[in-house]
Amino acid sequence: FEFDEVNFESGSARLAPESDQQLDHLAAILKAFPNAAIKVGGYTDKTGNEEANKRLSQQRAEAVVAALKQRGVKESQLMGAEGYGSQFAKADANAPDEERKKDRRMAVSVRKK
Repeated sequence: FEFDEVNFESGSARLAPESDQQLDHLAAILKAFPNAAIKVGGYTDKTGNEEANKRLSQQRAEAVVAALKQRGVKESQLMGAEGYGSQFAKADANAPDEERKKDRRMAVSVRKK
């Protein structure tokens, strides 16, 4: 599941302020379903080199896991974080920032119900 309102500052693993509400909702869902577990995926836009983007996307996924822990999600519900770099980015590296921002995102996959 992609979370389209969890975004990051360009070139950073710093969560953008507009991410708070969606992270709050995800944490509430996980708390309501204590047996559920997820894996978090981090993504980047196409700017920069792929090796750096892969590292950055890993840091972004880890930042989301940390944010969920801060919101009281149990460690057992967070089954990892993986960075995918820009391999799934849709916007060109020269696209306006508003387009590229959509590629600086996170997604979760449900690993346990």
